[in-house]
Amino acid sequence: MGFCNIHLIDMDTIDLSNLNRQFLFRPKDIGKSKADIAAAFINARVPGCSVVPHYKQIQDFDEEFYRGFHLVICGLDSVMARRWINGMLISLLKYDDGVLDQSTVIPLIDGGTEGFKGNARVVLPGMTACVECTLDLYPPQVNFPMCTIAHTPRLPEHCVEFVKMLLWPKENPFGGEKLQTLIGSCDNNVSLLLFAKPV
Repeated sequence: MGFCNIHLIDMDTIDLSNLNRQFLFRPKDIGKSKADIAAAFINARVPGCSVVPHYKQIQDFDEEFYRGFHLVICGLDSVMARRWINGMLISLLKYDDGVLDQSTVIPLIDGGTEGFKGNARVVLPGMTACVECTLDLYPPQVNFPMCTIAHTPRLPEHCVEFVKMLLWPKENPFGGEKLQTLIGSCDNNVSLLLFAKPV
């Protein structure tokens, strides 16, 4: 019963700030791949479960990879990443004379937090409103996960936040005068993406 074959994708490493809210990680895991450590923990703890870790970005995989799954569960940090996986699942849909072939639908369970607020929803691509269709439900993102800022900055805003959060306090320029807040503080949200095949 349940899901026995799970693929876990995460491009981040474990940071000290993860330990107080992510129960799979321990102090000895700091600096290691979140995907590798989470997979090892679950594989050791749940008999018959096989979790395959991928220390990569979700964009590193092609359509064939995603087509092999029956369900996608997201806990992504950004709306941009949610839009990407939504687009991928929609691109896998097949139609016969304008009628959706429901066997090509891969359900997406999406969940996340923004401060103290959480959200969860199920998207059936091609059948229900998708992530792209409901972008106005997401609050504008004004902060960035610390793991992204420190390890994989991809936007100019990440670089600004990196200087504000990490470099400015270390360098202490201008005799300790505080840097003006350009963008909101960062809260290192969990960014695990699970892909599961039912038994």
